[in-house]
Amino acid sequence: MDTDLLRVGRYGKAALGHLSDMLYGRDVTAASGLICKPSLSDLSVTIGAGSITTSGAMDAAFLGGAGGGYEADATPTTCQYSTDEDVRVPVPGTGATYTVFALCAEQDVDDTVLPFFNASNPAQTQAGVNNDGNALPTRRRAGLSFVVSTDTPTAPKGGAVVALYTLNVPQGVTSLAGVQPQAGKVFWPTIPELATQTLLRAAMQPMELVTTNTSLSIPVWASRVELRVVGGGGGGASSNSMTLNGSFSGGGGGSGGDASGIYGVNLTTGSTLNVTVGAGGGPEQTGGTSLVSYNGQTLLQAGGGQGGYFYSTMGSAGGEGGVASGGTVWNQIGTSGGDGQTNSSTFAGYGGNGPWGGGGRCGNQGGRSATHFGAGGGGSYSTSADGTKSPGGSGYSGCVMYRFLP
Repeated sequence: MDTDLLRVGRYGKAALGHLSDMLYGRDVTAASGLICKPSLSDLSVTIGAGSITTSGAMDAAFLGGAGGGYEADATPTTCQYSTDEDVRVPVPGTGATYTVFALCAEQDVDDTVLPFFNASNPAQTQAGVNNDGNALPTRRRAGLSFVVSTDTPTAPKGGAVVALYTLNVPQGVTSLAGVQPQAGKVFWPTIPELATQTLLRAAMQPMELVTTNTSLSIPVWASRVELRVVGGGGGGASSNSMTLNGSFSGGGGGSGGDASGIYGVNLTTGSTLNVTVGAGGGPEQTGGTSLVSYNGQTLLQAGGGQGGYFYSTMGSAGGEGGVASGGTVWNQIGTSGGDGQTNSSTFAGYGGNGPWGGGGRCGNQGGRSATHFGAGGGGSYSTSADGTKSPGGSGYSGCVMYRFLP
């Protein structure tokens, strides 16, 4: 039956409307193509091929041929209208701001003399209804026409009017040379353009800083994550003597290691990244390890800096820097702390600088604590009385930095 065939068309139209709603949102008008080119020789513009999706009726007019088909259906749905040809549109005047409007309408086209079956005489094929030779439309076309005006035209029955461009036409000109059409809000970026914009925004965004243990949820759009981990700084060595004959000048703590890399992520593999941030070491203590793991596997890690220490009563060495591993961009060993005392000689037991500096300086009767991520604390020299302890400075905690990429 003809309704069986026509139903397929209606289902296809509804499906296309639902797909557009999923892409742009319900009741959102979107235009693609339809490039506007002002004429360099007269007052006209040429609108290129393209399409528009906007709200319309399922079928504003009866659908089908004689003796069958469907009655009109005013059910609102998102419809697609298109043109496959360039269309020249005159501009009615000068000295005004004009709008290029698209008129979205459906038309029955492609009239053809169709063969009909004669139920009374099956051997006879009739040319048209009752063998009258008249043509019938064979296609319902959702097309576009255009008008340039200062006023919004009336919408076609069951269709829509969409504002595409504005044109500021100077008074008295004879062509549109130099006129720049201003596109309306109906022109949305394409999916590849949006993907590029997302990538650029992600690449230009500063990395997020994490200073405590946590889990990071992976966005649905992300396929990679950029990571940097810095281990905690080591603490400086303490002093317990007022003279060079004892443990007088302590060495500084080393800074934490530093690793960086880019890694693939996939929600089907795992939805979170587990972050561990290494703590800064107390006096003479090693800093903690910072790491990021995914799906049970460590992606990269940065060990904490070693604490400064006395290796003998009158000898103190600075702590070694932390070791990093797993980075795909770099794995950097942290800066060692400065040595302190070597018998009767003393050195400035400064803490090792982290990636952003901040190593604690050595200090009289107490080393200074580090001030930036991953830096080591300074060693202490001298104390208020022999046998009492003058503590070294504490190392600064490590950190983790991240940003997700498409």
